[in-house]
Amino acid sequence: MLYEKFDYILTVAEELNLTRAAKRLYISQPTLTQYINRLEAELGVQLFDRSKTPISITEAGHYYIEEMKKISFAERNLRSNIQRIDNPRHSLIIGIGQVRGSHWIPLVLPAFCEVHPDVNIQVVQYLEANIADALEKGEIDLGIGVFQSFKSNLNIELLVHEKLFLVAHKKFGLIPESERKLNNPDHLMTISPSLLTQKPFIIPHVGNGLYSAYEQLISIHHIQPSRTIAVNNLSTGLRLVMKGLGIQLISGPVLQAEHYNKDDLTDLDFFTVDNMLSTRVCTAVYSPDNKNQSLIQDFIRTLHSELDQKQNIQNN
Repeated sequence: MLYEKFDYILTVAEELNLTRAAKRLYISQPTLTQYINRLEAELGVQLFDRSKTPISITEAGHYYIEEMKKISFAERNLRSNIQRIDNPRHSLIIGIGQVRGSHWIPLVLPAFCEVHPDVNIQVVQYLEANIADALEKGEIDLGIGVFQSFKSNLNIELLVHEKLFLVAHKKFGLIPESERKLNNPDHLMTISPSLLTQKPFIIPHVGNGLYSAYEQLISIHHIQPSRTIAVNNLSTGLRLVMKGLGIQLISGPVLQAEHYNKDDLTDLDFFTVDNMLSTRVCTAVYSPDNKNQSLIQDFIRTLHSELDQKQNIQNN
């Protein structure tokens, strides 16, 4: 019963209200309550504290949910891998980061699926360190991202050079008011790195491909952040920047993925410092022994075409 109807537990955890959760699940509240009671009795612990409103998740409940998510993910991978073994030429597993994936996958899949309507596609959004590991283990067909190195001999194809820059809320006063009107992601101001020391930073998770660029920035300029908030999704980090919680090193796709307009960015300053890494290379990586070479090459070609087309539209 541990795995049975796990969606019931997830829905209750999201709603923190049995009536709303039951409505979302299209079942009665007594049925949902009975299921939770049976599961908690089997586990010998409380997953939810239902003595007050809204209900809350217990420490044991948080642990159960996180571990069951891992089991659920492993089961989906198992099913996908079995299907791929049974019919390898009719499935494609793509590993890509969260931010880049949310922007690029909707861009490329319509055109790719039009050419390959019968191909099953699985998109797995990892941290980039996990993409490299999945490629090494043969768990995915194609990895897309910014990678430091690989243990094995993989094919690597350049996709784009991504612009890197720093962003901060204007409350930090890093850009003079007289120059702010001309300041945007396409027109960066250069500031002294000394202005960044003892300022709070929003930093990428250590598994993110941008983390090494952040480390290089603070090491070269001897910057000592007053505080750091680490996030594994750079779009989340940018929202924290908008709240004035810190300075962030980001890449162009973060802004593109969220489709920000000029009004969203009026309270932000965009800048760089001397000797800072200004671009990073995003690549497509795959094994030369992969049986899906044709599908992989078609996907990469389609992605190149869609990215080029989007760039042309932005330039016109």
